[in-house]
Amino acid sequence: MAFPQSRRQAQVPKPCELCETDTAIKWKCVQCNTHMCDKCKKIHLKVQTSIRHDIVDAYNIEAKKDMEHTIITNNIPCQSHKKFNCMFCRTCDRLVCADCITAFHKKHDLDSIDTVCDERRQNLKQLRSRLFEKVTRYETKERQIQDLKTKYNNFLAESVEKINLQEQLIKVEVSKYANELRKQMESERQRIENSMLEKEKQCEKNKENLLKKQSDIQEVLESEHAVNVFIAHKEFCTNEVPDAPFETLLDETKDFIPQKDNLKNISNLFGSLQKTNLPKGLSQITFDVIKSYTTNINTVEKVLILDDRTVWISNRVLSSLRKINIDLTIKTVKDISVEVYDMARKGNNDIFLSLFDSTNVCLLTTKKGTIKPFLSISPLVTCGIHVTKQNEIILGVKDLGCPFKLTDKSCRKIIIFGMNGKQKQSYEYDKHKQRLFTIPARITSNVNNDILVIDRISDKDWRVVAIDREGQVKWVYQGNPEVNSDKLFYPIDILTTSEGQVLVNDVITNALHVLSGEGDLLTCYAMKDQGIFYQFSMDIDSKGQLWVGCHSGNEQRSDAKLHVVKMHF
Repeated sequence: MAFPQSRRQAQVPKPCELCETDTAIKWKCVQCNTHMCDKCKKIHLKVQTSIRHDIVDAYNIEAKKDMEHTIITNNIPCQSHKKFNCMFCRTCDRLVCADCITAFHKKHDLDSIDTVCDERRQNLKQLRSRLFEKVTRYETKERQIQDLKTKYNNFLAESVEKINLQEQLIKVEVSKYANELRKQMESERQRIENSMLEKEKQCEKNKENLLKKQSDIQEVLESEHAVNVFIAHKEFCTNEVPDAPFETLLDETKDFIPQKDNLKNISNLFGSLQKTNLPKGLSQITFDVIKSYTTNINTVEKVLILDDRTVWISNRVLSSLRKINIDLTIKTVKDISVEVYDMARKGNNDIFLSLFDSTNVCLLTTKKGTIKPFLSISPLVTCGIHVTKQNEIILGVKDLGCPFKLTDKSCRKIIIFGMNGKQKQSYEYDKHKQRLFTIPARITSNVNNDILVIDRISDKDWRVVAIDREGQVKWVYQGNPEVNSDKLFYPIDILTTSEGQVLVNDVITNALHVLSGEGDLLTCYAMKDQGIFYQFSMDIDSKGQLWVGCHSGNEQRSDAKLHVVKMHF
């Protein structure tokens, strides 16, 4: 059977949006969002109000992406004068034109509109991220409430069902017991009636004997013959019939006495309502891989997310810190030769770097890709580094001595710095003068402002230590006995979620340990179930998605994976 051919209507080319005649569209004005031809492009750029507009290739996707966030700052009219604003007065927190500056703002703190706009865009981005976290938090709470409602309704239905079942069971048992009592009463009735019947028969028999003797005596008395009197007297009077014994009648039986008083305490029999804990909502924690990428390095030792498209990854063996752009594939846009121990994101997306055996914390300016020393801790060297939501830098430090054989002169601690590089606090010993850390390899903080540290005690002994801001140990986690019974607990990275859960990456067992804020194990998730192997590093983006950098699994391979994981708590 032949199918009818579909008809395709020819698409009419869209004309230039300025001349509305030429259909050879080649250009687009980013500011005006207008498509135009070659001729109109030249005219558009000669117009005074559009001299500074950005014209890009209408069909160049990369150019579109580069210009899609262009902000126009030269066309903001002044509210007081018939001019465009040219500067921003920080003193007065307002845009100003040349006349405004001359009249009122000569000695004020002035800055370019572009600079202040960029700063405020960054502030808005940070606010957007914080709002996203809060929205995510409320969405999680909503899911928890809905889950709790469902579980409580099920719990309530089960409780009512138990009451109904208990009622039926007691009814059945009461009926059985009542029937048994009825049987006992019937048996008692038969016993009493049989006893009385037997006594009636005995009494009747004795009465008949007496009546017969009485009749015989009467007959003798009525006789005319004396001989009958002598014979009767000898028979009846000499051997007088004794009185027949009367058996005692029964004086005991059984009666049913209702337990009226006990009805007031029916709960002792039936059961009662007692306080118990509500069912826990959302106890199941799940992870779903939504994207996976292949790098050209052996291990993603550290991963740090700037946005959906921009990621920084490091590899010590290659002395490489790379900025990669992610679309369908990974594209390296910058490769800096440096050995990164740890890194942490600053509020403006610049990055603090802890380098191997370095006495400096360095700052990577992400826009320019330059690295400069930020602060020195000489003669100590840096270990793990973390930036809190309160813009504090928490740095792990150690001396250059033997890593695990500590002496009184050894220095192993964490230090808190402000963004001005000044030290605010340090923690080395607890209140019992016991050393807190051996090598503070990774650091994070939680919603309670506690500090969580992966501490390397030896090559085979690692742990997670949580301390409060007084420097006192709140809890210590050393692995799950079920998972780490025959394998080492090797926590190589640690994060906290916006809800307070603690994620600990155990590379040896290929497990992700999820802890509560109090250090209790919630679950130990097998990452291989999601196709994630040899996970090495972690970061959480502004959407709450977990990024996992992995090892290739073989030192000769250079195809380490980078996964994006959706978390459900």
